Amino acid sequence: MAKWIPGAAVFGLLCLMIIPAPGIWGVLIGAACVLAIVGSLCMLALDRVASAILVWRSRMRARRPSRSRSRVVHAGSRMTRKV
Repeated sequence: MAKWIPGAAVFGLLCLMIIPAPGIWGVLIGAACVLAIVGSLCMLALDRVASAILVWRSRMRARRPSRSRSRVVHAGSRMTRKV
C-alpha cells in the first residue's frame, strides 16, 4: 500500500470533522477513510512480522553448519583440502 494513502485518509477524516458531508455521503466517506487507515496499519504490521521472520530464518541458516563436504582450493599453492 502506498505511503500517502493513510495520510490522505486522516486528512479526509479531519475534513469531515471540520466540514461535515450531508447524510449517507458523510458516512461513506468516513467509512472509506477508516478502512484505509485500518488496512494500512494491518499491512504495516504484516510487513514487520514478515521481515522479522525472514531475519530469524536467515540467522538460523547461518548458524547451521553445511552438511555437504566439499573441497577448498588454496589460492596460492593450488592444494585442496576437505572441509
